[in-house]
Amino acid sequence: MTAFRSPFFGWLLALIIGLGAWDAVVWSAAWADARVLDVHAEVREEAVFLDADLELHLDAEVIEALRNSIALNLVVEAQIVAPREWLWDRKLLVDRRRLRLEYHALSGTWMVTDLTARETHTFSELSGAIESLSRLRAWRLGPWAPLADQPQLLGKLRVRLDINKLPLPLRVPALFRDVWDLNSTWFLWRLSEGRS
Repeated sequence: MTAFRSPFFGWLLALIIGLGAWDAVVWSAAWADARVLDVHAEVREEAVFLDADLELHLDAEVIEALRNSIALNLVVEAQIVAPREWLWDRKLLVDRRRLRLEYHALSGTWMVTDLTARETHTFSELSGAIESLSRLRAWRLGPWAPLADQPQLLGKLRVRLDINKLPLPLRVPALFRDVWDLNSTWFLWRLSEGRS
């Protein structure tokens, strides 16, 4: 039995193999990701408090940079706004939390610092540090009084990498490469008027 041979068959086989190789490249591509999973806000003690759960994936290149004494600075931005139909939402409360992740080679430990609250926690494993970064608890956004007479309140939260805190040679790659893309979209929720 002779094998079927034609230029078209050879071209088709090369195309299929090429697509398979491209698919493998795409699926093994390096990436980073930051997402806001959930936010819970409540009013207590005449103030708005917020809990947030994030999801952070660090690429191997970013982890290698951390191991070489380059700190990652993240900014978590929260807003309470009054939605408007024809104009931009009116911002009523705006706050930021600045978080830093760094590795100390001498002690072999990972440090998470909440620069806003001036608190530092140390972890023996990167996974513990990432879990700590991913959970914001009892964040006091501001007083409830300016919000009390608003018929509708919308909450917005996102996390982003502060590229300006990176060393200069890394800033341009961080702008254009997916491995450094630690910027989430805005997570939206309705703020309940109930007080606890």
